[in-house]
Amino acid sequence: MTNEPLFNVAHIKLRTAVEGPFARCCIWFQGCLLKCPGCINPELQPLSPSHLCSLSRLTGIIADTRDKFNIEGVTFSGGEPLLQQNLWLLCREIRALGLGIIIFTGFTPEKIPQKIREHADLVLAGPYIAARHDDSRFLLGSQNKQIIEFSDRYHDQLSYFEMAAHDIMEEVCLGEAEIFFNGN
Repeated sequence: MTNEPLFNVAHIKLRTAVEGPFARCCIWFQGCLLKCPGCINPELQPLSPSHLCSLSRLTGIIADTRDKFNIEGVTFSGGEPLLQQNLWLLCREIRALGLGIIIFTGFTPEKIPQKIREHADLVLAGPYIAARHDDSRFLLGSQNKQIIEFSDRYHDQLSYFEMAAHDIMEEVCLGEAEIFFNGN
């Protein structure tokens, strides 16, 4: 038996044009304690096992995706990505692949762990607040959300998030009987 870290993955979109600038892989994690009213992904809130994936398996999927689809980076969403205990290790491995990292979190900036700050490039931080819903900025959800740069990798792409909500929609197939739509 291995002691390798496991991640509770709900979905993976190998290539997306919706979850940040450039072609990206997006990983949605299962589980969130915040329970924001009006959450866009309430089905990802339960703290139940979805697809438990090892660090090496997830890193391999991302490396294969980089090679096959020429992605520039990886976006983490959820659920709440920062509930993944060893997320910083996955970030470190992704950085070693030469890819950028964007994280959507409901955590406020002061609650972002130092190891995430050291290994992520950009974090979109803060809980969704329905009373402060914001269609003027793409993907941010509510006016309280903050864009935090931990590197300058996406500095010239910040306008991507400052544009009005895009009319971009992607279909994500989750097997033969389930489809969800990703985007605005």
